Amino acid sequence: MKSIFSLTFILLIFNLTHAQTNFKIDVSGNVTDQEITIKAGAYHFSMTHVDVSKQYKLSAIKENMTIEKLETPEGFGVRGVAAGPNVEREIGTFDLLNGEQLTITIDVFDIGKDADGNRTETKTSTFKYIYKTKARGQWRTTFGFNFIYITKQDTYFSKDIGDDSYMITEGTNRKKFDYHPTLMFTWLPNSYIKGNKNWQFGLSGGIGYDFDSSLSVFLGPSIIYNENITVSIGGAFHNQKRLLSQYTKNQVLNENLTFDQLHDDYIRFNPFVSISFRLDKNPFKTD
Repeated sequence: MKSIFSLTFILLIFNLTHAQTNFKIDVSGNVTDQEITIKAGAYHFSMTHVDVSKQYKLSAIKENMTIEKLETPEGFGVRGVAAGPNVEREIGTFDLLNGEQLTITIDVFDIGKDADGNRTETKTSTFKYIYKTKARGQWRTTFGFNFIYITKQDTYFSKDIGDDSYMITEGTNRKKFDYHPTLMFTWLPNSYIKGNKNWQFGLSGGIGYDFDSSLSVFLGPSIIYNENITVSIGGAFHNQKRLLSQYTKNQVLNENLTFDQLHDDYIRFNPFVSISFRLDKNPFKTD
């Protein structure tokens, strides 16, 4: 007895979670264009109030994939079809995932004959219904500054030690931050997009240039205040200078080498913090 009850309960839950929603398009009404936002799931579509004296041609387009055009059978418009107050015609069943769109277009034609007795079709109206599911989330674009904390510096200079000799000496001018004008992209899942909330959370990535035309890449979590101010922390890949491999610290040379002659660039990972703003155009672009 318990097993029968359990099985019945499981079937009931399955039916509730897999139930189809039906949409009926009234092809006799005045509403010919409509856009409807729906949840992801399985949906069954049909036409109602079909005029059996007319011809109906349908197309259903889901996202970028065009479903083969469906046409009413040849006998649909001939005499003898039951003409009730609400004749229905099936369109089909479609599964829609988040971020997808189904467009159903129904062209209605009057059927007649020309002077030679040939069949004619005259389009009288078009019904276009768009069913859209919510996107999985939203991308936000912001502009601002990223400050990269320099955890290690390997810069040197040629120190004059007399007798036309120079020693490669570690630099003492150590800056702690590099700052970069940055373009940031933040992904906000629907579960974090809450209307009328002061704070939102997302994952951000971005690219930026320092004032030496050095490219940097950023990635990290973000907190957004009232849609327009974003603060992010995370890791950055960026260029730093280091001593060329043919030189060593405290090496003595017979010529005075410049900074660029002593160093080359390499990519290093460092932490960063940024603040950016949601603007209508790039503030770093010059006309």
